[in-house]
Amino acid sequence: MDSDDVKIKAFLKEIRSRRGMPDFFDRFEQASVISGAVKLHLDVIEVDRKRPTVVFMPGTNAYAILYGEFLSALADKGYNIVGFDPRGHGRSGGARGSYTVPELMSDYRAALRYARDRFGEPLVASGSSQGGFTSLYIAAEGHPIAGAICHNVADLGDPRSIELTANPSLSRMVKPLMMFNSRFFPELKVPMTFYIKLAEEPIRGLGNSRDLLKSGPLLVPFIRLKGMASLGSEPLPCPVEQIKTPVMIIHGEKDVIFPREYIEYIYNRLTCKKTLKVYEGCHHYIVFDHVGKILPDVVQWLKEICG
Repeated sequence: MDSDDVKIKAFLKEIRSRRGMPDFFDRFEQASVISGAVKLHLDVIEVDRKRPTVVFMPGTNAYAILYGEFLSALADKGYNIVGFDPRGHGRSGGARGSYTVPELMSDYRAALRYARDRFGEPLVASGSSQGGFTSLYIAAEGHPIAGAICHNVADLGDPRSIELTANPSLSRMVKPLMMFNSRFFPELKVPMTFYIKLAEEPIRGLGNSRDLLKSGPLLVPFIRLKGMASLGSEPLPCPVEQIKTPVMIIHGEKDVIFPREYIEYIYNRLTCKKTLKVYEGCHHYIVFDHVGKILPDVVQWLKEICG
């Protein structure tokens, strides 16, 4: 166990003491896969190679094992788990907070390749927040997966995606300047609080999202300017209406980062097999805070698309 493992394990122990969640750290096997020139960290639970596999991507600048309560609960229901830290996140390689949406998709493909090589089919792409909309991008790409489970979605090339920023009016004004400067200062650090309402999103037992970024080991409180430009412009690989892969969207009704109206806008454009589950009274961190609420619906969806 290296120093990062020690820090994460101690942090999860502290969270357990505040929230009463199970001790899952040692259930995960640590593995790795290469994406381009970057080594990605994987957290894996093997249940049965004849069973479906859920591949999971965490939210912005987080890492997969933070969602270990949800992932281990899925394993208890009979699903193999491959969680991955994208480049610049957690225990993966790459400069901290340095990535673009195409690079995240490359990392996702690498994790899917690992899962397919080890477990075979069927595979399901899943993710939370940034991982949620990247799962939708993988589905839109036509990757051979049984379906997607997206905690929130986005079409970053659609003008309405500006609604996902902390101040849409200001974002519209500064976007042209940001896009221009990203070509010359791609690695400039941009605090996450600049474009996301972190302080308005509570986390059970841990204050709010801004507090978590300050206290959690390996969490990164910024992204690079090239990432901001990519998140503000990268279109889906195909129009929402042309996605054929089954898509499940889960959403917290009180989420202020992804407004419900925007989620419904994307959902209503989907023509594939689909379902939207909105959890009343829940905020953004529903996959982290309310595993018991979402798990039955997720498992039912997995049964529908995987058999």
